[in-house]
Amino acid sequence: MYVTSSTLLLEVINMARIEVRIDDDTKTKAVAELKKHQITLSAFVKAQVATVASEGLPPYYSMPNTEQDKSIQEIANDIKGKKKLPGATNPDDLERLLNE
Repeated sequence: MYVTSSTLLLEVINMARIEVRIDDDTKTKAVAELKKHQITLSAFVKAQVATVASEGLPPYYSMPNTEQDKSIQEIANDIKGKKKLPGATNPDDLERLLNE
């Protein structure tokens, strides 16, 4: 296949543009770290977006599941004084509560 300027132009036209706002200090630190590995910030962002598109969100970005959401809400209600969570004063009581 021959690559012509019109072919390259079509490839560029078919690419989406992403803009991200980030504080200068964070950008400077990220660029410096990526430079150690000979990676540009643009190439890194492209790789991350491509990974999410092909493999989904990495597990370390996971969102709380329903059970975790419920637990978080119970803690919030306890802190707000709406519903007191049970407490334990010894290891056996704690073990029992954790297994309920």
